[in-house]
Amino acid sequence: MSNFNPIRTIDLTRYLPDVLKDVKEMRAIMEAETPEIRAIWAACEDCMNDQFIAEATENGVARREKILGITPYTTDTLDDRKFRLLAKYNEDTPYTRNRLKNMLTSLCGSDGYYVTFLTNSFTVNVKVALAVKKQKDVIEELLERVLPYNMVFSVELLYNTWAQVIPYTWGAAHALTWKDIKEEVLP
Repeated sequence: MSNFNPIRTIDLTRYLPDVLKDVKEMRAIMEAETPEIRAIWAACEDCMNDQFIAEATENGVARREKILGITPYTTDTLDDRKFRLLAKYNEDTPYTRNRLKNMLTSLCGSDGYYVTFLTNSFTVNVKVALAVKKQKDVIEELLERVLPYNMVFSVELLYNTWAQVIPYTWGAAHALTWKDIKEEVLP
């Protein structure tokens, strides 16, 4: 959502001329119409926000999913659904290494993945940061669609390494399980 919230500033009684400000009936009319104008303004703001995936409302995301033929999972959050839409819009041919890196950067962030290309064996290996591990399946689907058919790919998680755990005291690490230390984003 945008930072600007015009709903707080809408008060129709401010627009009454001085002659009518003290007329109870006019003030009552303006006070009764103010919530309706706020609702209209909010709907207009939602309509504008729906033009951009990052700012889209539930309605805007659902509309784009319908257009693209995407069925959301019941466990998906709104952010998961936006991620899937971005992945769908970002797929583009022809495939090049730079284009693939750009797609992954737009989805995972510049430090949210690690990719290696093995030219001799026509293999692409992508390791995804734990912060976006929930989107691993979406990235696999993206690679399935954009890579040439003669290429093999794998998508794995970039697990935490010992170097990432060393800064934690034993007391802080003791509160976590070994699985948390390995497979979760560290606090």
